[in-house]
Amino acid sequence: MGQATLAFRNLLVRAAIFVVLAAALAWFVGGTLFGKHRVNFPAIQWDGCEWAAQVIGNGTRPDEVRWRLLSKTGEDPWTVMPISETSQWRQLVGPSVDDQGLWIKVAENISNTSPDLKWSLIRFVKANTEPTTTLLQP
Repeated sequence: MGQATLAFRNLLVRAAIFVVLAAALAWFVGGTLFGKHRVNFPAIQWDGCEWAAQVIGNGTRPDEVRWRLLSKTGEDPWTVMPISETSQWRQLVGPSVDDQGLWIKVAENISNTSPDLKWSLIRFVKANTEPTTTLLQP
């Protein structure tokens, strides 16, 4: 074999080892090489449950970034709160807790053609009840 062939073979072996080690490291730290672009933000405790916001997307793909509200009890898996299944939340503030319960503020597109957002306050009085939604004036 010529020197160029040996160098190319050596490069391929090193690249293969690198990919295998990178995949092992990603698996070890709990991820993948090609993630789903989902990030769970730190959870808060309220009414016997943990609550967290999750962002989906990274802004570099054609689909827009969107948010969801997650809840879980104890060691159960995270469940997506039905109110956040609209896939229209473009910005989210919270979740936070005050003396009236748990709340989040969310922004949704007014229309598909307008970049303007409408903000709403969503409040839970108890963990297992339907939330109330109040439109916030700009």
